[in-house]
Amino acid sequence: MHRNEILGQLHERHADFVTARARQISYVHGDVIGEAGRPIDEVVFPSSGMISLVVDLNDGDRIEAAMVGRRATIGGAVLFGARTHLNTAFAQLPGSGWILKASDLVELAERAPDVRHLFFRNEQYLLAQAQQTSACNAKHRIPQRLATWILRAQYDSGEEELLLTQEYLAQMLGVQRASVSMFAGALQEKGLIFYRRGRMRVLDRAALEQEACECHATLRQHHRHLCDDEVDQNA
Repeated sequence: MHRNEILGQLHERHADFVTARARQISYVHGDVIGEAGRPIDEVVFPSSGMISLVVDLNDGDRIEAAMVGRRATIGGAVLFGARTHLNTAFAQLPGSGWILKASDLVELAERAPDVRHLFFRNEQYLLAQAQQTSACNAKHRIPQRLATWILRAQYDSGEEELLLTQEYLAQMLGVQRASVSMFAGALQEKGLIFYRRGRMRVLDRAALEQEACECHATLRQHHRHLCDDEVDQNA
């Protein structure tokens, strides 16, 4: 349970509530966790794997706006008046997590103001991701974006091995599959990653960071500041 940072903090403060009402789930690649326009009935806390928040386009394409792994949650906006999901959330990397009913969490927040404060940090981090991703897609080259995406996925999921196809990786980056194949092959030739049959591992993280744009480091800094602020608030 504590592999998810937010649920771990919630459990530290309200152990009886979490123990009594949290329910464990598992998901595989492609499972829809929340659908744009649908009611937020549950709040999801991934403990492994990774969930993508995507913008659905009329032609059927999906462009990733944010990643949600063990450091974040899905549906927390319900504590601030949101009733429906703004984006579609689907499992990118298989894993497991925990669920709380949205109504239960709202009930807790009504009597414990610290709950909304905790989830506000999550909403800030998701917004920072969406803004950084927009800038990255507009200004940075595909090889940089690919290296950054790999680093971000490993950081947010906490997984040593990433299970993903070139097709879905291309869709998340908004590029052609051939581009992913070419640039992933180049990273592998340099000895930075191993990628075969949908399985990817980072072999040389420091060198991969040199290939990436600044977006991964920027988002890590945002998250670190938010966490440090949370610690300061509770010191």
